[in-house]
Amino acid sequence: MKKRILLCDDEESIRLLLSEALNDAYEVIEASDGREALKMITREPCDLLIIDIKMPGTHGLEAIERIRERNKSIPIIICSAYRLMKDDVVVSASDVAAFLTKPIDMKTLKSKVFELIGT
Repeated sequence: MKKRILLCDDEESIRLLLSEALNDAYEVIEASDGREALKMITREPCDLLIIDIKMPGTHGLEAIERIRERNKSIPIIICSAYRLMKDDVVVSASDVAAFLTKPIDMKTLKSKVFELIGT
């Protein structure tokens, strides 16, 4: 059985790109904002969360805080164009496994995912 990754980004093109890069080795499910990600992760167990920060509706950092209240152990990778957010107190307090800046290097992403959850 493939490990499941929840991919959360408000840009459909980013979700498609990341999903295509990962779906050979993993089951990838998608959410378009933080609220949807929170609902999905509550209903469906996931092995990894990849999330953007700046999204309409529920902000990525708010979603991470709420997800951490329910699941302390799920590895989280933040993929954001906002490099300065890496030092945000929520990011450091939420035990984020990685912070990758956009544009995302697929080799780096795949390597980090494999490091965190294997195949």
